[in-house]
Amino acid sequence: MKRNILAAVFAAIFIAGCGTAGDGADKKTVSKSSGVAKENVCTLLTTAEVSKLVGEPVHEGEMDTKHIYPTTSVCTWTSVSHDMPLLTLTYYLNTSSHDLNYYAPPSSSVEKLTIPKYESIAVLTSRHTLLEVIVRSGSNAILLMAPYLESKDGSTAWKSEVDLANLAAQRASRTK
Repeated sequence: MKRNILAAVFAAIFIAGCGTAGDGADKKTVSKSSGVAKENVCTLLTTAEVSKLVGEPVHEGEMDTKHIYPTTSVCTWTSVSHDMPLLTLTYYLNTSSHDLNYYAPPSSSVEKLTIPKYESIAVLTSRHTLLEVIVRSGSNAILLMAPYLESKDGSTAWKSEVDLANLAAQRASRTK
């Protein structure tokens, strides 16, 4: 079970770097066109908001500085008690040329969500639990993944995950 979840997290991070790296944009172009500077993606959610969603204290969000993604930023919040990643927020720049399904893992089940003002989808696991929420914010997109929640459709946890992804998208769109 944990192995599948970790595989999904690594797959999402890998996919984050795929598809957009070859678009010819250099770092200067990306930073000028971004709604949120790469250094600021962790500020889209507070530690308290993440802790409330995952149900336990988390460390401050930490940027992925080990990988260089020209048009993607990744921030992860880890558990205070066991240092496992509990929530990952990925911010994709310039996504308007792709359908949001493009950012979901291959062969995933996708469900359209109805979030006012935003195009959004829920990506489901094979057991029909929420794997990630993807919300378009202007020409960019937010991907929120809380792999240990295993939220069922219609549950309070599902709604909370969707609401938190929506909040991050709102904050990203305000920083333009």
